[in-house]
Amino acid sequence: MALSVELVGLVALPLAVWLLPSRWDLGLIGYTFLGGMIGSFGLILFYRAMALNLIGIVSPITGVIAASLPAAAGVLFAGERLHPAQVAGIFAGLVAIALINGPAPPSGQGARSAIGMAIVAGIAFGLFFILFHAGSASGVPAFLTGRLGSALVSLCFALVTRVPFLPRRGTLRLIGVAGTLDGAGVVLYMFATLFGLLSISAVLTSFYPAFTVLCARVFLHERLTLLQTFGAATAIIAIALIAAG
Repeated sequence: MALSVELVGLVALPLAVWLLPSRWDLGLIGYTFLGGMIGSFGLILFYRAMALNLIGIVSPITGVIAASLPAAAGVLFAGERLHPAQVAGIFAGLVAIALINGPAPPSGQGARSAIGMAIVAGIAFGLFFILFHAGSASGVPAFLTGRLGSALVSLCFALVTRVPFLPRRGTLRLIGVAGTLDGAGVVLYMFATLFGLLSISAVLTSFYPAFTVLCARVFLHERLTLLQTFGAATAIIAIALIAAG
């Protein structure tokens, strides 16, 4: 499924042409090629961890780590200067990401495996954000080589695990929607990080657990817990603080 999502994501190419520059720089597209490979590896681990039915634990752990690494890299290594409101917003955002799914206390071997994969996936996503930020000035070529790197890892994983290349008919619509949104999301992140700060763009992008909870509420009729409600409110505050800066 991961390989299909990567290929379908190419439908976002017109959006990339519209929003991003086009500059063939081997160094820059090398960053996104590597970032695509690492991000695809992290996505595979993320899927496998969620398959253990511990989404409420996996998602916030991955989100916090994925946001923390580029935020730290932007401030410590890229010399990004943040206003006090933005610093407070980033801190509030990390808290919101941790609370948004209201994780239950983990137990058992399956939980330990899920947490381990979630941590590694979070590191991979964080490196993905950093590397795509580094190569975003290349624009459209960077987007294409990033998809190529992701597809290569997905292909190798399918060969090693002997997963069928062709998706089941019942999953085609889901793959189409997921691939389109994934491709568009990468383009929009590249646009945001090209003209904005890495530390802020990555934290805002890592609010995806909130959307997961929202979809569960709308489509699966799941109710928000007190922690989830508090996390959602904290996320709104965080976004307002970052924007105000």
